Amino acid sequence: MVNEKTGGFQEVIYIGAGTNMGDRMANIRRAMEELTLIGIVIRRTASVYETQAWGFESEDLFLNTVFECVSDLDPVNCLKATQSVEKKMGRKKTLSEGYEDRIIDLDILLYKDRKIQLPELIVPHPYITERQFVITPMEELTGAFVFDSLGTGFRELKNKFEKSDFPFVVHYPPLVNE
Repeated sequence: MVNEKTGGFQEVIYIGAGTNMGDRMANIRRAMEELTLIGIVIRRTASVYETQAWGFESEDLFLNTVFECVSDLDPVNCLKATQSVEKKMGRKKTLSEGYEDRIIDLDILLYKDRKIQLPELIVPHPYITERQFVITPMEELTGAFVFDSLGTGFRELKNKFEKSDFPFVVHYPPLVNE
């Protein structure tokens, strides 16, 4: 897809968004606005799901969704853009290992259907096939499409979570549906 404004080639990027602090829905909406301001256009979103924390214990439930975006940013600049939005929104990364509560978390899940192995960025996201809060909204957006970079599709991956201990609750309908 060619960006009519810049003439540059636009890539389809899937970005996972999660938040469990403050007004969670407002955090997701603000992240969408901030991404758009820096050249990452959100074409569609999955529904927003309420989930338990993954990888750590928290009393606060998360809201999670996936944005289907287009941008002419290269992968590293796309990462810098998502990190700048996190920082602008007040996310503080501590030196401790592991996961923690956060106002916003933006992960590049897929960048087109490419495999990227850089010190600062691995795509597909290393945990993409293990996180129900990613697989469920990705399946909503992509259906049975098989990604070469994964060797599978999200519909197939979703089947392994049929008997989840904590069912997802669709908290809101999709925010953007082109």
